[in-house]
Amino acid sequence: MRRVIRGAAWLSIAIVLLVTIVPIGFRPTTGLSPNIERFCAMASVGALFAAAYPRKLWLIVLALSLAAALFEPLQFIAAGRHPSLRDVELKSLGAAIGAAVGYVIAFAAGAINSRWSPAP
Repeated sequence: MRRVIRGAAWLSIAIVLLVTIVPIGFRPTTGLSPNIERFCAMASVGALFAAAYPRKLWLIVLALSLAAALFEPLQFIAAGRHPSLRDVELKSLGAAIGAAVGYVIAFAAGAINSRWSPAP
């Protein structure tokens, strides 16, 4: 099960990268505001990574925030896209909150024990 969650986490960040750099016409939408979509997408990614790597919570938050900051300028190569610092902030906040939720879920599921992480 751990392999599946880890695979889903890595696939989710790859999808976020892809959706970030495609032209605006190819960007999937839900009908919600783009800000809510950004936040929820990164919250999902954060939750998956925290569930996959529960002992690395702070590293996950840092890495996903850096990923958001690195992905955003890539929008300059896509037609109709407009990167912004506000988008990075929303994505980083989503990643942090999602990671916290994922950690709590992993803890409640008993994933934070000797089976999932090395002994202290």
